[in-house]
Amino acid sequence: MKKSTAIYWLKRDFRLLDNPALTAALKENEEVVPVFIMEPSFVAAPETSAFHIHAVTDALKGFRKKIQKTGGDVVVIMDEVIPTLTTLLQKYPFQKIYAHEEIGIERTFARDRMVRAWCKQHKIVFKEYQQTGVFRRMGSRNNRHAIWKDFYTTPFLPVPENLEKCTVPAKWKSLKLNKRQILTPKLVNCELTATQKKQVQPVSETDAEKTLQSFLFERALGYSKAISSPLTAFTKGSRLSVHLAWGTITGRAVYQKTWKRIEKLKEMKLAGDPDAGKFSSSLRAFSSRLHWRDHFTQRLETEPNMEFQALNPAYRHLDYDNNPRFLDAWINGKTGYPMVDACIRCLQDTGFVNFRMRAMLTSFACHTLKINWKLIDHPMARLYTDYEPGIHLSQLQMQAGVVGINTVRVYSPTKQIADQDPDTIFIKQWVPELRAFSPEEILGHRDEILGDYPAQLVDWKISSSEMRQRIYAIRRTENYRAIAEKVYQKHGSRRMTPKKKVTKKRNVKKTETK
Repeated sequence: MKKSTAIYWLKRDFRLLDNPALTAALKENEEVVPVFIMEPSFVAAPETSAFHIHAVTDALKGFRKKIQKTGGDVVVIMDEVIPTLTTLLQKYPFQKIYAHEEIGIERTFARDRMVRAWCKQHKIVFKEYQQTGVFRRMGSRNNRHAIWKDFYTTPFLPVPENLEKCTVPAKWKSLKLNKRQILTPKLVNCELTATQKKQVQPVSETDAEKTLQSFLFERALGYSKAISSPLTAFTKGSRLSVHLAWGTITGRAVYQKTWKRIEKLKEMKLAGDPDAGKFSSSLRAFSSRLHWRDHFTQRLETEPNMEFQALNPAYRHLDYDNNPRFLDAWINGKTGYPMVDACIRCLQDTGFVNFRMRAMLTSFACHTLKINWKLIDHPMARLYTDYEPGIHLSQLQMQAGVVGINTVRVYSPTKQIADQDPDTIFIKQWVPELRAFSPEEILGHRDEILGDYPAQLVDWKISSSEMRQRIYAIRRTENYRAIAEKVYQKHGSRRMTPKKKVTKKRNVKKTETK
């Protein structure tokens, strides 16, 4: 009998722990060949940046090193997926392909459809495995939380014991596929700058575990408050988003290890540890965010077109000014609003800023500068090392106010300075033009230049008010409530009681200025 050979297709799942696709492949086949394909279409995509190439190559190196320790290797190829599979099949036949279910944008969705069609044509079995709390072909959201909880409390998978099955056939080695240069593709400039290399977060399964451990045992105290400030979020935040995005750790493993730590903290509290209760409270708050992460990603799985249009049809013709000069100033951190510019410049060098500041950046672009959320989609995606399409698009639309089932939040950049950086430490770190000025002068900055720092592009209060009027003109239309109700039924959270859900639906006219 012929030896059963399968491909384990690496995508966003560079880990050994809790890897359903790899575990199944090793269990069901005599020979498993890990294959990573650096697609030129990914490298050249408008949402891809050097941060993403760094994350992928860093994670791949870590994964490959672990496989090599068992005597195996990973096939690394730079080409599109279908030509690669065709070449490999011709050289050394295989019977199956194993991969995880990727919740991505149309580019990856179309690629996966082509792979399924190719497999059907060549009589290859294609098996995909769920690795997050996002469910394909899910009907009603009414029981989603129960399904999610069941998935997250199912024990995560251990590191497979039979990794020696991971080999590279000699006939494939003769193709010299691994000789292809993937770290500096010629398609685009994908090298990190010297400054970025010093500050960007490393991405590997080993780094993910170290990051989780330091958070659970050292950094999480004061988490709930600290994550709001761009100053403290770098250390007090979990910093696991990049690892969850590129699959160097799973949310399920993080959730279970977090609750194991919470149970231990209960014992410590009873034993008299003064910080155990506060630590436990922080970790509970963190664990709830794992649920929300999948909740928002589910929206992209349920509504793939949200990449191109607003979830709420009522907002698909919302009027924006789309001033190209304003867009350019926003992208380059030269708006005259210190907190906005500091966050953009921080992202340019580190690939990270905290959630509240990301929300402020979107709100400022869409509500104050009146720029369509579609125009900032790719520029923002390129800035995030932890770019996750489902999270990115959901938050982009929610903060832009085009989902229509949430409170419209218009963040004041000046108020964010007062609340989150009152001594302007973060601002002065990233906007050196302002280092000679006092916090009072920076807070009072309006329509005059401050040294070499520009005046504000627009008046925040006037411009934001004008944009809110456009949004609420749509909310006052005759059929709006019926449209919003349909969006809620399809995409809204079900963790509330029926009474609270009604309250939320009827609260659509409320606005909030932060």
